Amino acid sequence: MPLEIAGVVLDKLVSIEAREGARLARHAVPGLDGEYVQDFGRPSVRIHVRGIFFGEDASKRLGELRDHLLGRKPVDFLCEIAGQGYFTQVMLDHLNVAQRAGRLNEFEFECLVTEYVPPPPPPAGSPLAALDTSILDEAAGLMDDIQDGLAQVAGLANLLSGAADFGNPTTRLPSMLSSFTDAAGGAPAAVGGIGSQL
Repeated sequence: MPLEIAGVVLDKLVSIEAREGARLARHAVPGLDGEYVQDFGRPSVRIHVRGIFFGEDASKRLGELRDHLLGRKPVDFLCEIAGQGYFTQVMLDHLNVAQRAGRLNEFEFECLVTEYVPPPPPPAGSPLAALDTSILDEAAGLMDDIQDGLAQVAGLANLLSGAADFGNPTTRLPSMLSSFTDAAGGAPAAVGGIGSQL
């Protein structure tokens, strides 16, 4: 059962385990026997591989596999089981290595790879393109109305600022009399002139 990860051939394998599942949400519904189950797709397939690197190039192949783990990028995965080929891209999750004393060119390894799913493409247009711009015009008109109202309130405040003593009319009587006297200062001469005409 040949297996290849990013060009590194793993030909001396002890075991391969595949882990698959479903991503389900279970909701308790009052009065319903059992639970309502909602399907949220599936998690990525995970493959657990155990094997041995043996021979003169064992440390080189192990180093290449470790470089792919440290690169944290998707790599090609090729597997053939019972005559059926399987190809996808995977991310290396972890790599465990052991070496026994006295066996210089032999490494036992355990590797976990996860199916790589590319992210969805970005939206084609601007996310704000479908926004109703008439709302902005309406909001701008509303702000203009508020500013006009504030200006009118400020004008009323200016009118009332000179009437601080409006509640007590006697405080303004002396100034009213003096202004009346000034205005009617020439009245006796005018009345005397009218009397001489009679």
